[in-house]
Amino acid sequence: MRGLWGAWSVAALVWLAPAHALAGPYLGASACETCHPRQAKAQAASAHARALSRPADHRLSGVFGEARELRREPGYTFRVGLGDGRLRVEASDGERTRRLVADWAFGAGEQAVTFVGRLDEEWYLEHHFSYYSATGAYGPTPGHQMLRADDLGQAVGVQYRTFSPQTEIMTCFRCHTTGPLALGEGYSIEPSELGVRCEACHGPGQAHVEAVGKGSVEAARKAIDNPARLSPTELLATCGACHRPPASETAEIDYRDPWNVRHQPLYLARSACFLGGGLTCMSCHDPHASVDHDAKAYDGLCRGCHNQAEAPPSAVCASTEGAACSSCHMPKTQPQPELTFTNHWIGVFEPGSLVPRR
Repeated sequence: MRGLWGAWSVAALVWLAPAHALAGPYLGASACETCHPRQAKAQAASAHARALSRPADHRLSGVFGEARELRREPGYTFRVGLGDGRLRVEASDGERTRRLVADWAFGAGEQAVTFVGRLDEEWYLEHHFSYYSATGAYGPTPGHQMLRADDLGQAVGVQYRTFSPQTEIMTCFRCHTTGPLALGEGYSIEPSELGVRCEACHGPGQAHVEAVGKGSVEAARKAIDNPARLSPTELLATCGACHRPPASETAEIDYRDPWNVRHQPLYLARSACFLGGGLTCMSCHDPHASVDHDAKAYDGLCRGCHNQAEAPPSAVCASTEGAACSSCHMPKTQPQPELTFTNHWIGVFEPGSLVPRR
């Protein structure tokens, strides 16, 4: 069995690696600071950079780490709290008790933090309870709400095989870290660098740094990926590698499902702003900083196009002089009370609809 899992590990890790991951060594974000101090400082403080951490190192550990009791229907009780740097979970059905640990905290905590731990050489556990910043409380992890718990094993969360053909848990690690994944003792997944850092988007930096050291500007430029040089379609596919890429015309997507709204590239690709104007993620968002949650901060970007003769503001828009453009044309939705997603299918919406009428 150990030999079989070893074979799966190689296949899974190669499958997961982005194309540029095999091009050369990664140096880590600290290697970028000397030449790019402004971008490096901003990126280090961003939510992307805090996408994965040890529970004790998370900026919200002082809140979610407080000992507390939780319940899951029909009759399961939980005790959670930080201990020895890990989130410790004790679950009981009244007769049996399981004691588990979460080694990883996924998410910067802008909305939520989900906890993951390794059960053994073959399995990882996505814990049933996540911490939600909007409520300051624990609640079911997204996707767990409709799952029945017929026994204690099911009640504690969802298990994923470390080396399954679908590589679900490794995909989670890949999209919350930078560089290739490695295997540690007991087949634990060991990231090269925590968080989505410089080389997650720019690719391995060694060849770039070496070219800079030799004074070869053109070689340095060619040795590093720059998303700013991508076409709108390529950029949406790049961001969509983790945020879900645009769908093909034949794909069956329920765009009225509020859970799908969290996939920004999927919805933006349907927008006239993208299809006709080439609007991308980077048109509105600084890739080195956290998202600005002030809706009016984006008004200037909207008017930059819609004040031009070929794309004038609507003469009948009652909010042209008042509310933020995105408050109407990119409405928010809540698939559950603790979470809020912004619809990136930019358009004119009927109240309550997730698909624009135009």
